[in-house]
Amino acid sequence: MNRLSEAAKRRYPRKAFRKKLSFMFGGKANMAFGVEIGEGGMSIKTNETLAVDQKLILNFFLSEKDFFSIRATLRNVASLANTTETIYGVSFDDVPIALRRQIRTYVARTI
Repeated sequence: MNRLSEAAKRRYPRKAFRKKLSFMFGGKANMAFGVEIGEGGMSIKTNETLAVDQKLILNFFLSEKDFFSIRATLRNVASLANTTETIYGVSFDDVPIALRRQIRTYVARTI
């Protein structure tokens, strides 16, 4: 599937989110790098092997002072050529309205 069709089916726009974050699954914590973020979810890049429908807890700073910990579900996987890293698309579960607004503002301000 090409990037245009992936972006077209998204409900919310996404913007670059090149920040370190942590995520938890199966009782252990791991590090990842953000790729993109939007109101409905984000994409992350990691060496960990994850499965579609895997439940995660994502921990990240949207700005220097705004820390969030949110439940998410892994929705899709894209392996990167010539690397051990994989990009995973995750959707946020039950996003608090305050976080949704902050992400919307972040996306709008970085357009």
